[in-house]
Amino acid sequence: MNAKASFFILLMAMAGGLTMGTEEATAQAQVRKMALFKNGCNWVEMSATLPDASRVRITGMPDALLGTVWWDAASGVRQLEGSSAEVEESVEDYGYADLLMANVGKQVKIFLKKERQVEGQLLPQVKREVKGSFLKSGESKDSGVPKIILVQTEDGVQSVAAEDVTGVDFAEMPQLPTKKVMSHVVTAQLEKPNPGAELRFGYVSDSMSWLPEYSLELGEDGTAKLTCRANIINEMADMKDVELRLVSGFPALGEALIDSPLNRAMKLQDFLKRLGFLTEERNDSMRRMSAGVFMEAPCVAESDDFEDDEGSEGSKQVEDLFFYTLPHFSCEQGKSILRELFSCEVPYSHVYTCRVPNQSMLERLSRQGEPVADVWHCIRLNNSSKQAWSTGIVTCTADGQIAARSTLYFAAPGAETLLRLNKSMQTEVRCSEELLKREERNVPGRRNDSVTVSTFRGAVTLKNGSDRAMDLRLVKEVNGLVTSVDREGKINVSPSYSGNPRSTVEWNCTVPPGEEVELTYTYEYEND
Repeated sequence: MNAKASFFILLMAMAGGLTMGTEEATAQAQVRKMALFKNGCNWVEMSATLPDASRVRITGMPDALLGTVWWDAASGVRQLEGSSAEVEESVEDYGYADLLMANVGKQVKIFLKKERQVEGQLLPQVKREVKGSFLKSGESKDSGVPKIILVQTEDGVQSVAAEDVTGVDFAEMPQLPTKKVMSHVVTAQLEKPNPGAELRFGYVSDSMSWLPEYSLELGEDGTAKLTCRANIINEMADMKDVELRLVSGFPALGEALIDSPLNRAMKLQDFLKRLGFLTEERNDSMRRMSAGVFMEAPCVAESDDFEDDEGSEGSKQVEDLFFYTLPHFSCEQGKSILRELFSCEVPYSHVYTCRVPNQSMLERLSRQGEPVADVWHCIRLNNSSKQAWSTGIVTCTADGQIAARSTLYFAAPGAETLLRLNKSMQTEVRCSEELLKREERNVPGRRNDSVTVSTFRGAVTLKNGSDRAMDLRLVKEVNGLVTSVDREGKINVSPSYSGNPRSTVEWNCTVPPGEEVELTYTYEYEND
């Protein structure tokens, strides 16, 4: 290349009119650590070794979310720039025609149907400028894979139909097919070249998540074996020897689902809408943020209860979040992995639960003489292990048979959780009420000086038709003020400023097999 040509290329590059030319210095970013939340968000820590250049293109960096990209200032990076560029990508599913066109100019022997063959040099395709009016409906100017391949042989130029090719032999190593695609590019601007330095940075992304799955095997001695595994879904990047932490808890990530401006695939108008000008998208963002984790409760366990040895598997607590650590995790992009987290023996006990609606709901939902509520067979699990239990689906087995497919709710070490198994088909719950009296009462400060108060006596009857005793926890809702209960029932009243208060009564008792119990209560109801 002469001096005049070099000067011309330099001017074009300065003017911004040259898209291809000298290669930009690049650094491959590698994922080092990750923390995955169950709502699809994740915290990513990456690093890249910088070359001897003041401008470095960072490759392998997935999309970051708004306001979450931070890097180590010790590397000398002053700013990160986002742009779009045309890059080469390998073609995964290619045929003979793709392979031949990727090796134009090389010597080749082409094997055809009916034991024919052609040997010579591959020629480039000659594309003719065609006006749109000559195109058939639905036909594109860029037809992609050629139907005819041209070969320069000793006897002249021969044409080969692509569908007739059955094999090819090259005189030298062939070039695999590639394609050009537009991709967003992140470039680091340094104060000065810092070769060999490690650029470390972290950000929040939304292209990788995890879900817990449980297996619970019930034993006959009141002990169950609980096994937890993680279903890890990787749509972000290839992972190799990464320290992965799976998070259980409710993260306050705000509007984290807004893409960063570094992602130039997003237009300015779309970016501004995602910031909040489009209410529907904003609300949808918040719904996605809370999906799957709204049942989580605050963690109360001490952090010393966990295995916190560096590099070991186990769980540990940081503030109100629990982390399951997988120290050497590898997974290719686009794959899912099932990984066992822990297995432990836990005590359990059987309990039957029932919730009876208030009188107005019963009047609308039930018919005279019919049972008024379902009784659910549950088990009470005590988390005696050192691992937090994150909310997830559980498959419960007993005697080698499936007993239930339910939801195991969050339980910190030392806490209890209730697991619903099945509806009891051998029990009946009925409810009846009778009016005891009605009287006028003076109420100072009311719009009327007096109010009509009705006093009711209610009874909930539960019949145990099974052949085993039932430990029962029954809750009765009442629209009114409960004044008395039997069998040491517990009363809870929620005041109301626009009518009768709302009361609940909870009983805990044992119902012998084949027998029934009656639970009574009285309450006052102010008539309109």
